[in-house]
Amino acid sequence: MRGEYNTRQKRDILAFLRSHDLEPYSVDDLVFELQEQGERIGRTTVYRHLEALAEQGSVRKYQTPQGVVQYQHVADSSECDAHFHMMCKSCGRLYHVNCKLMEALTQHIYSDHNFLLDARETMLVGVCARCASAQKGENVHGADYASGCHHRI
Repeated sequence: MRGEYNTRQKRDILAFLRSHDLEPYSVDDLVFELQEQGERIGRTTVYRHLEALAEQGSVRKYQTPQGVVQYQHVADSSECDAHFHMMCKSCGRLYHVNCKLMEALTQHIYSDHNFLLDARETMLVGVCARCASAQKGENVHGADYASGCHHRI
């Protein structure tokens, strides 16, 4: 069994992600950002530490529809077990969905269809209000409508 080391580089990676809470980063994005801050760190090191942090639950790992693996800091990973997630297929951002309607949907699917959804693994894919607005050049109804139901992680 390999021991876990709490190296300076691992601490720097986690500190960076904490200070940019809610923001998704690929391995290459994170290497670039850390090197811009003067950190001498390689891609393999960043990848290895991100994988370890994801396994520990400090970081959420997910893949965008474009196939890019992203990592985000998660303050309390147990929160993710209790609700659905939405992912923007344009920018790759991940959102928590804390909404009574989704809870009711989960109950309906279980009671009427004998199927228990795993909220942590349930991902709704679409386009966020910011990307939709940029694509259309206008404000979309969904931005105002959805703001009461969810917040970005």
